[in-house]
Amino acid sequence: MNLGVSEDLGVVVIIVVSFTEVVYGAMIPEPDYSDDERETSGTKQAALALITRNNQVNASSPTKKEEAAANPERMDDKGLIMPKRLVNPNMESTEKKSLHKELLYNQKRGMNVLNQKTELQKAMEKHNDKKVLKEIKKEKEAALTPFQKALDERAQKIEQQMEKVESKDDDENEKKGTCEFQKIHAKVRAKMEVQ
Repeated sequence: MNLGVSEDLGVVVIIVVSFTEVVYGAMIPEPDYSDDERETSGTKQAALALITRNNQVNASSPTKKEEAAANPERMDDKGLIMPKRLVNPNMESTEKKSLHKELLYNQKRGMNVLNQKTELQKAMEKHNDKKVLKEIKKEKEAALTPFQKALDERAQKIEQQMEKVESKDDDENEKKGTCEFQKIHAKVRAKMEVQ
């Protein structure tokens, strides 16, 4: 940038103001001059020295556009610096990497490592298991002698009778329990009414 300085003080001030906007942009840094220089800035030599020093600073520091071009992933469209993603130690662990590698390998082979089955597969397995159990039961019945069949029938009848007796006892116990409860409740109520 080629700037001229005239004897007129107003022009020098205009040049310095426009130059600070060019050098610093929207950011205002700490001043890089002393108070003595500021007092003598009215002279031509001081203004030239200030301009040359600022040009050197401007040339050495990259502009926002240059920074954005150097790190395009770190800047957004407004020119703001995007935050850096934090390091996740879990993602870098060797155990996680080896597990992920093994899972990918098994997926390519078509193996289901996690034993997760669809509902249809589960229902089909249950159906097939029931079918196999029925066949086994039929084979056992076919292998039994008539005497063993008669014994099994008797055992089933006895078990059914025992269940009926137990259920009747439970019903009677419940009735007795409610009757006793009602009796005690009536006694307590009578005592409460008397008082």
